[in-house]
Amino acid sequence: MNLLPFEILQIRSQFLYSIRTFFHENHFFEIDTPTLKKTPGMEPYLDPFLVSSPHSKNEGYLITSPEYSLKQVLSKGLERIYEIAHVYRSGEKGVLHTKEFLMLEFYISNTDEKGLIQFCIQLLEHLNNHFKNIGFSTSDCLVISMEELFFQKTGRGFSREDLVFTIKKNRLLDDFSIQTYSYDDLFFLTFLNCVENRLGENPTFVYDYPQELASLAKVENGRAKRFEIYWKKIEIANGFYELSDPYLQRKRFEEEKALRKKLGKEVFDIDEDLIQALIAGIGNSSGISFGLDRLFMIFLNHKDLRFVSPYYQSPPPESPPSKEPESPDE
Repeated sequence: MNLLPFEILQIRSQFLYSIRTFFHENHFFEIDTPTLKKTPGMEPYLDPFLVSSPHSKNEGYLITSPEYSLKQVLSKGLERIYEIAHVYRSGEKGVLHTKEFLMLEFYISNTDEKGLIQFCIQLLEHLNNHFKNIGFSTSDCLVISMEELFFQKTGRGFSREDLVFTIKKNRLLDDFSIQTYSYDDLFFLTFLNCVENRLGENPTFVYDYPQELASLAKVENGRAKRFEIYWKKIEIANGFYELSDPYLQRKRFEEEKALRKKLGKEVFDIDEDLIQALIAGIGNSSGISFGLDRLFMIFLNHKDLRFVSPYYQSPPPESPPSKEPESPDE
């Protein structure tokens, strides 16, 4: 679809209006949270931008996600909230990344990850009805566990032994290097090279991750209750049945701090406001973040953010695939 810049801006405005209409009709409160915070996200593979001023070398960081702030709002008693936020990530590479992008993040109380998947399908169906011929159909959606997806694409599961087998079979690493890799490293190396690139074009909802990759999700029966959405082989969203135990969350944050240190990245203090929100209680809630620029790009049948994002800032040239996972949700 070849559109002039002003036409893209017009459609983008309608796109955002349609999203807000959907959430209003489903009784959500729109929230706005700070984009500058003293404590950024803890994710090991994301790097925030440091903000300085003439008065201080460290005024804080631009957020990589509004998640921590939204969970504080969730603890106040609102059961359905959403935000369309500007977020910022340093060090991203490739035509699917930009330093600044729009993120849709929302939370629903008393809903697990399976219920959230169905709600996301309703959202995409709503947008499809508003913007004709974007190619979304509920009958085309594939909802599949990560383990089943691994078996389909590699013939093996995702135990450490299975990952090592697949890596050796595809000659992704030598025997010595394999011994130096953590489980996370082995998983993402296998997923990026042998699974993600073999996904189909239809919307795919992948749930039940290895418990080692739980991050901010609950773990039940040895599986992390989280999911990701892919469309046209592009990751567009990352959802969780949210971990609500403050003590377990602190433990996971400490593990993420240790991993950031191991990776040679800046190590941040734990966000105590988030811990207090979990102590106050967020209930059995599920939440998800969508990369709106990527979703809009797919609607316009493009494969490059430069053609659809008014905020596009060119990152460095894309490097060969590495063991680090692609950061989601642009």
